Amino acid sequence: MAKLDQRRINFVKSLPISVRTQVLYLFLKEGISNRKIEQLIDALNEEDGWQAWSVIHFYGFDGNNKAKYPKLTLRNIEESLMNVNVEDLEEFHLANYDDGEISRKITFTENDGKDVLRTIKARQGQYKLRKALLQNYRSKCALCSINDPKLLITSHIKTWSTSTADERIDTTNAILFCKLHDGLFENGSISLTDDYKVLYSANYDFEGQAISTNLSLTIPKEDYPSNVFLREHRLKHGYE
Repeated sequence: MAKLDQRRINFVKSLPISVRTQVLYLFLKEGISNRKIEQLIDALNEEDGWQAWSVIHFYGFDGNNKAKYPKLTLRNIEESLMNVNVEDLEEFHLANYDDGEISRKITFTENDGKDVLRTIKARQGQYKLRKALLQNYRSKCALCSINDPKLLITSHIKTWSTSTADERIDTTNAILFCKLHDGLFENGSISLTDDYKVLYSANYDFEGQAISTNLSLTIPKEDYPSNVFLREHRLKHGYE
């Protein structure tokens, strides 16, 4: 998802909720283009679609969401926006990291009014989770020295798709890994014991891929990985 700069964030925040509601309704339900939306809403200036674009992207939507909510109503959207913390969204946009990981995870299929709020809140929740993990793991992969934020992943122990809404934002159900170790963990090539020793799958050629098998987990400042979720991970990947 595209990130907004402070100028565009301030512009969106300056608009009444009713105007933001209209923009999202015309885009998400009616599938009207950004430029046309600016022509239809008096409160917007015609800026080659950029004003409408700013509202749409501020709330975490993009071209993939156009006309994807056939059951949406103006009331649905307005109620959703009234329950969103705009300061959290502002912080999310100004944060200096790629949102691709979050965007890939957040998918819903009902496409109704409630879906809009779920999408926004899920994005906020994942941002807060990542922020907490960066603090807990000192902005470094829990298994190596990589500290480039663009290479660090919020790795769920119990997978996103099978987790409940609460489990998806639970800091004890996530570890900060680099992309390499996230991939190994997600595929079950590595796992962890209850006392955080690294387990290695006999079915993976670590030596052939020049991947170290002398790893130790960095213990976070707080919110240690849950033994319940770790056991579930081991069971899923045949370690128990």
